[in-house]
Amino acid sequence: MITINIIGIIVKELISFKKKSFYITTAIAYLNGKPHMGHALEIIQADCLARFYRLFGESLVFQTGADEHGLKILNTAQEKGMDVKDLLNENYQAFLDFYRTLNISFDKYVRTTSEIHKKGASKLWKTLADKGDIYKGTYNGLYCIGCEAYKSFNELVENKCPNHPNREIITLREENYFFKLSKYIERLIKIYEKDEIQIIPKRRKSEIVNILKDGLDDISFSRQKEKMPWGIPVPNDKDHVMYVWADALSNYITNVGYEFSSKEFNLIWPANIHLIGKDIVKFHAIYWPAILLSAGLQLPNKLFIHGFLTVEGLKIGKSIGNVSDPLILLEKYGVPTFRFYLLKNISTYDDGSFSENDLIQIYNNVLGNDLGNLVLRVLTFIEKDFELKYPSLYSLSDVDKKYVKEFYFVDEIKIFFDSFQINKALDRVWEFVKLTNKFINDRKPWELKKNNNIEEYSTTLYVLLEGLRIIAIYLKPFIPSISKKMMELIGNDKDYNFNDLDFNPNIIGQINKKEVLFPKLEIIMESEQEKETEDYITYDEFKRLDIRIGSIEDIEKVENADKLYKLTVDIGTEKRIIVAGLAEYYEIKELKGKKITLLINLKPRKIRGILSQGMLLAADDGKLVSILTPDKDVNIGSKIQ
Repeated sequence: MITINIIGIIVKELISFKKKSFYITTAIAYLNGKPHMGHALEIIQADCLARFYRLFGESLVFQTGADEHGLKILNTAQEKGMDVKDLLNENYQAFLDFYRTLNISFDKYVRTTSEIHKKGASKLWKTLADKGDIYKGTYNGLYCIGCEAYKSFNELVENKCPNHPNREIITLREENYFFKLSKYIERLIKIYEKDEIQIIPKRRKSEIVNILKDGLDDISFSRQKEKMPWGIPVPNDKDHVMYVWADALSNYITNVGYEFSSKEFNLIWPANIHLIGKDIVKFHAIYWPAILLSAGLQLPNKLFIHGFLTVEGLKIGKSIGNVSDPLILLEKYGVPTFRFYLLKNISTYDDGSFSENDLIQIYNNVLGNDLGNLVLRVLTFIEKDFELKYPSLYSLSDVDKKYVKEFYFVDEIKIFFDSFQINKALDRVWEFVKLTNKFINDRKPWELKKNNNIEEYSTTLYVLLEGLRIIAIYLKPFIPSISKKMMELIGNDKDYNFNDLDFNPNIIGQINKKEVLFPKLEIIMESEQEKETEDYITYDEFKRLDIRIGSIEDIEKVENADKLYKLTVDIGTEKRIIVAGLAEYYEIKELKGKKITLLINLKPRKIRGILSQGMLLAADDGKLVSILTPDKDVNIGSKIQ
C-alpha cells in the first residue's frame, strides 16, 4: 500500500512537471515617440529567432515591452501639452499595432508603469540593499541627455556622445543612491573568460573584458524626485526615484514571476537570449549581470548584439532626428517583403543601410524570380494536367532520390541561429530554393510529358510539391505569412515543424489554383518621372539616380530599325534588356563585352515592341555618339555615387 502511494505521488509529480522554457527577450522600447525603422529591425530579428526555436517543439517565451519612465518622456508630454499617462497609452498602442502589423509573435509584453513591474523592481532594490550593495552618495559627472545616462570622458568622441553627436553633454552634481558595481568587476571578468555568458559576436566580448579590466566606478542608481519626478519611488525614501538600471533592466525578471510567482519564474528564468543593440552592450553585459550576482539570481546564457540601420552613417533614432516611418514602406510593399529584406540584406553583426530600391530588387530578383516563379511553375503543371489534385507517386528515380536527400539541413541553419547569423541561415534556405529550381530544369517535366513518360512525370510533380512543403517549413521563421500561403496553395493546412522534414509518400488531396505571390515591381524614382523635366537638378535629386556599371553580354539588331540595338547587359545582381540607338556609330563586335554606365531606375518602356529596362549613358556632340565607359578595374554592378 505504501509502495502504491509512493508510485502515485511520483506519477503525479511527473505529470505536473513542466520543462524549462526557452526565454528570448528584446530591449524594451522607450515610449517618448512612435516606432521607427530601428525598432523594426530588432523586433523582426527577435521574432525570427522565436519562431525558429519553436519549430523544434520546445516551450518558448518571447518577451518585449516598453520603458515608460524618465525625464525625456515627461518633457515630451509637457511639450505636447498632454498628460504623461495619455502620451504613454497613445505610444503603447502605436507599438502594439506596429508589432501586430509586422506579424510579431511575442508571448509577453512588459510595461514598466505596471503594478507587477513596480513591485518586482522594488523587491529587487530591497534585495540589493539588504546585501549591502546600495548606498547613498554624491554624484558629479558627465551626462548624455539622449542616452539618459552618465558617461565617462573615455566614452566621448570629441566631447560628444558617439550615439547622439547632436545632443549636449552636461555636467550633473546631485545626491544619488549608488550600486556597488566595482565589487563585482573581478567576478565578471572570470565569467566572461569562462564564457559563462556568451557574447555574440565575439568581438564585443573583448570590448567588454577590456572595459572591466580598465576598472569601473559604482553606478548611480537613483535620481532626485524633484529633478526626475516620473519614476518608481525608491523604497523607504520618497525623495528619490529609481534610475534606469534598477527600473528598466529589471523588466527581464519582473514580468515572468520574480515577485508574484516563483513557480513561473523558475520555469522561465534565466534568459536563453537577450537581444540588444550595440549601444546598450555595456549596460547588459556589465550592469545587469552585476545586479543579478548581487541578487543571487542566475545569469542569462547569451547576449545577441545587433548593429544599427543607418542613414548617412548615423543610426536611425528619435534623438538623432533621422527617423523614417516603416509603416509607409509596409503599406507599399507588404510585410513579407519588408521582413525578408531586413533579415537577408542586413548582416546581424554589423550596421546596414536601408535602400528602397534595393528592397525592390530583392523583391523582384530573389522573392519573385526564385520563389514566386518556382511556386507558379509547379502549380501550373498541376492545374493543367492533374485537375488540381495531388499527382500519383510511383518509384523515385536516382535524380529524385538525390534531391529528396537534400530536404534535411536544419542542423546547418541551427548553427547559424545559435551564433546569431540570421542572414546566413536565410541564405542557406535560399540555396535549397535554388536547388529546387535546378531540379525542375534537370528533371524537365515538360519533356517527360511530351515523351509520354506519365509515371515519371507524375512522380516528379509529387516530389516538387513535397519540395514546396519543405521550403514552406523552413520559411516559417522568416516570412510566416508566405509560408502559410504556400501551404494553402498546395492544399496542406497542417501546422508542420522541424519534425516533419522527411519525404512523405502518403499525401493526397486537392491543390488550390495558382497565384502570383510576388507581382513585379518597378524601380522607382518617386514621382520625378511624372513631372516636367527641369533645366537643372539639385544634388539631392541627383542622388536618387541609380547609375550602375554594366557589361554588354549579348547584342543584336532590332528588326526594321536601322539605328537600334537590343543589348543584354549584366549589372551584377541581374541582367537587363536595353534598347539603344547605337547601330550607326558602333559595330556589334565593338560593343560585345564592353563595360558601360547605365541608369537603372527609370520606368521601363517599350521601344519597337521590346521592353527597355534602363538607359545607357553616352555623350552626343551632334555628329558622333560616344558611350561613357568606366575604368577597366571597376567592378560590374558598382554604383556611381
